[in-house]
This record gives sequence, structure tokens and C-alpha cells, in this order.
Amino acid sequence: MATMKVATAAAAIKRSITRFRPWDLVMLGTSIVITVSSFILVYTGNTKDLQVVIEGTGQSYIYPLSINETIPVQGPLGTTIVVIHHGNVHVEDSPCNNKLCIAMGEISLPGQWIACLPNQVFVRIIGTSAKDELDGSTY
Repeated sequence: MATMKVATAAAAIKRSITRFRPWDLVMLGTSIVITVSSFILVYTGNTKDLQVVIEGTGQSYIYPLSINETIPVQGPLGTTIVVIHHGNVHVEDSPCNNKLCIAMGEISLPGQWIACLPNQVFVRIIGTSAKDELDGSTY
């Protein structure tokens, strides 16, 4: 009896799979392309207008976020290494004891910042991007 139910269920699954018509597959493919395109447009912001401001003791640097560069910044404790890479900024090395600036990780959006207080180095991103704009769900 149990094998008969399994066979009947397998036959029902096979019939439902074969019910796809050519236009069903075209519509499925179209909806997948539209969904993937929407995610790409929404989650890849325009970073060409964003700039990285790096401030140290008596120094200030401004770089575009779109470059790949390693910048040494001198502070009272020594040199802090700031890396701009693929639209992200992070502190790679710093002479401070607690290394919180390294633990802060990467930043990539306007208004985000990284601070190394013991070495007096401050990194922030300025500008506007598509990710900054309000949408219908932000009210």
C-alpha cells in the first residue's frame, strides 16, 4: 500500500513538471533577469563623487574613494597606515595600543568615520551617493 502511494506521488510530480509551456520558461527567465538587475542597481552606489578625508596632526589629505592607494599618516605615536581599496577605506596598521581603529573595519558610505584617538588620526567619507537618498520605506 505504501509503495502505491509513493508511486502515485511520483507520477503526480512528474505530470506537474511536464506542464511547463515554452512561455512559462520565458516568463521565469525574464523575472529572474529583472530581479537580478534590480539588486545590482540598488546595491551598487555611485562612488565617483565620494571622497576620503584623512586628518592627522597638522596634515589633511583628500582622496577620491574610487582609487586604490595606501597612505601613511604621521601622528604623535608614529605612522598610521590608511588603505583605500575598491571603494572602501580601512586602517591597516597603527602604533596605538588598543588598535580600535583597525577593529572598526572598512567604511564606504558618506558620514562614516574611523578614528585613532591615541595617534590623533581621523578618517571620514564625504560626498553624496545613490545609497544616501531616501526611498519610500524611509519616512
